[in-house]
Amino acid sequence: MPEHNSHSVQDFSYPSGMYFIARFFYNHPRLALKINNWESWCLRNKIAEKSLDRPIYISGLVRAGTTILIEMLSNHPAIANHRYLHMVNPYLPHWIQKVANMTFLFKNPVHRLHKDRILVTRESPEAVEEVFWQFFFDGVHDNGKSNILDSDIHHIAFEDFYKGHIKKLLVNQRASRYATKNNYNISRLEYLLSLFPDAKFLLIVRNPLSHVASLMKQDRLFYEMEREDQRLLHWTKLIGHREFGSAKTVINLDDPQTVKEIRSLWAKEETAAKGWALYWAKVYDYLFRLLQQNKRLAESSLIIRYEDLCENSSETLDQMVAHLEISADKFRPIKDAYIDSLEQPSYYDPSFSDQDLRAIKEVTLEVARKYGYF
Repeated sequence: MPEHNSHSVQDFSYPSGMYFIARFFYNHPRLALKINNWESWCLRNKIAEKSLDRPIYISGLVRAGTTILIEMLSNHPAIANHRYLHMVNPYLPHWIQKVANMTFLFKNPVHRLHKDRILVTRESPEAVEEVFWQFFFDGVHDNGKSNILDSDIHHIAFEDFYKGHIKKLLVNQRASRYATKNNYNISRLEYLLSLFPDAKFLLIVRNPLSHVASLMKQDRLFYEMEREDQRLLHWTKLIGHREFGSAKTVINLDDPQTVKEIRSLWAKEETAAKGWALYWAKVYDYLFRLLQQNKRLAESSLIIRYEDLCENSSETLDQMVAHLEISADKFRPIKDAYIDSLEQPSYYDPSFSDQDLRAIKEVTLEVARKYGYF
């Protein structure tokens, strides 16, 4: 559903049962894999009927606008995706959905954790698959090593599991296409294309001034929430969402020196904005160069500027639908439902000191111009 701004809606909180179940399976991943295999065996005939057709990957630096895109696409009848309810145990997407359908838990909309006006229920799309990446790939969030996974990577155990897992989602949601948003996948695009040669990528970029403002707001918010509930810090590690707060990491794009510089800038309040700007510049320079070097990946990708999504919504969404090769007729009701609410946020003031403004523009100018900014 489109985002709302209702003071009567509650804020999201982690139910204790949900937290402890998720924590149990995080601490016992081998057991999680065994019950995953059990579910897969029970669904083996239906899984065998499914093919992996043009999976959709949405990525970009966190707070770029990926959530609204996966939310819209999740309403398309052909598309399956992970949902909030899967966070309890992502290894059992089919059975967890069956159990959830027998309860009334988390059915009413609540403001999501980010306090950005987006309402969620247990059926809302969520970035869940990072749980698998951090289990199968050791050190995937280690700042001290390159986090890039390219086409030379081969991991049979992960690939067999991952493809089977996607098929279970397709079975459960009676869909033919898989879609996911995962900000960390920005460092795995070539690997994903090697797994799925017909994959479609939506890569989201945002004006660095408003993007840095949003990043800083969320980082402060997560520190505040951590002080109120210590479970949040552990929860972000459980599900692999380590973009903000005490557990935040930097995606190391084969540049450990820049990672150190970003973390050093983050450590001081007066240079934090410059640190986020440097992170923005590093991620989007890497992406720009990668698409120049890899023609197949470039042809499989569509870059969407967040500002175009908000200000030129109809044309931008039409381009997205054409690129993804999904039914425009079936997407039209979704487009009509969202198009009037697609606007740049007004719930925070992207105000910076003159020093911060100079630093952001200085650090991002060269890369930003490649995407039509400044």
